[in-house]
Amino acid sequence: MNDLKIPGGTPGLASFTGAIDYPLMNDYMFRSVMQSNENVLKGLLCSLLHLNPDDIRSVQILNPIELGKKISDKDFILDIKILMNSNTSINLEMQVNNQYNWPERSLVYLSRLFDSLNTGDAYKSIKPAFQIGILNFTLFPEYPEFFSTYKMLNTKNYHKYSDKFTIHVLDLTQIHLAAKEDKDYDLDKWAQLFNALTWEDFKMISANNKSMQEAGETLFTLNEDDRIRDQCEAREDYRRTWDSVKLDMKEKETIITELESLNAEKEIVIMEKNSRITSLEAQVTELQRQLQSSMN
Repeated sequence: MNDLKIPGGTPGLASFTGAIDYPLMNDYMFRSVMQSNENVLKGLLCSLLHLNPDDIRSVQILNPIELGKKISDKDFILDIKILMNSNTSINLEMQVNNQYNWPERSLVYLSRLFDSLNTGDAYKSIKPAFQIGILNFTLFPEYPEFFSTYKMLNTKNYHKYSDKFTIHVLDLTQIHLAAKEDKDYDLDKWAQLFNALTWEDFKMISANNKSMQEAGETLFTLNEDDRIRDQCEAREDYRRTWDSVKLDMKEKETIITELESLNAEKEIVIMEKNSRITSLEAQVTELQRQLQSSMN
């Protein structure tokens, strides 16, 4: 799994200072760190799944990429397919940009992951499947939550249909809503690491956590690799382009809303004028009636 080894002469985390050029929030850097350091991947999974370190005996990335190789438009999706303990399938992905399709997208990922039976296999032998999305936006703004879990449930009595089909969502923008159990497994600290933009912050957050400290050392090494930096910058360009598109969409929505408001105001004015005209016509009709009556 370790595509890039940390050289023995690499300075320790304690010596790193200043800004982190490409932090863990960069989805390519996140993919690179998780693929390059098994201990870091295990540590993150323990927090996400609320497991103890001894619960994870092995992790295998089923779709490794060649780190530093240019990503084509066809395969820019950076989800990580993991086989844990040889009996659990996991799809892990960092999603920075809100493309407003995550519920559907995550269901497609999970369904593909779950459908792992070979010809002749018994249905009972199908592996539990977990889709884990690390999002930098709130999926359901009306129901903000730091870490949420979705399962198939009976809608009347909430009895679980199966424990083998699960979606988890970690919202990096809602750390303040972390539950006690999340904090007990340092999930809030992992979320803070993703948001850390300086080595000083990274060191403070990762104190007393070995896998987080290893994440910092691996992150530093990968930031020094020009091939990795080029791909991280490409992802940053994509993010900036998407942010620009969203800004344009928001501005257009604002203009449309203003035009609709103006049209609504015009319609009110027109209705008021029509009402006055109707009233005046009624008055004219009445005056004509009175005039005709007096002439008779």
